[in-house]
Amino acid sequence: MNSSTTIFWPLIVTLMIALAIACSSVDEKPAPAPAASAAKPAPAPAPAPAPAKSEAAKAAKTKAVEVEGVISAVGQRTITFQLERKGKVREEVVGVDDKTKIEKGGANVKLRDLQETDKALINYEPEAYTPAIGIKVTGKGEIKKVGGDD
Repeated sequence: MNSSTTIFWPLIVTLMIALAIACSSVDEKPAPAPAASAAKPAPAPAPAPAPAKSEAAKAAKTKAVEVEGVISAVGQRTITFQLERKGKVREEVVGVDDKTKIEKGGANVKLRDLQETDKALINYEPEAYTPAIGIKVTGKGEIKKVGGDD
């Protein structure tokens, strides 16, 4: 045997083993049966309806509500408002972004135009961390003590 062959032979075997190990660790998806795909045309993809169901489920879980409340604080990107639930006054905070439609006196306004004691209809998703959809000031209200029966 040639001396160069004896040097490269173990190297080639080692590379072949490494290649075999690397190929065996890759997950392969089985190919569709060629006879089935050739016999009839493929129907509409089955996974397409599944995302629609999950989107519908998300929409049901995070359904927007419209509540009437009195604005108790206006931040740089949020408003805090009071609403009455089950006979108690509660405060909630909702984000405001550029897509939030804010209306006061029949005109579109900016967040900075809102004031404490403005009574408003707030359209938002209470279970989601998303900005309010819309805020419509309907008049003036009174800020009450939170948690009380006032």
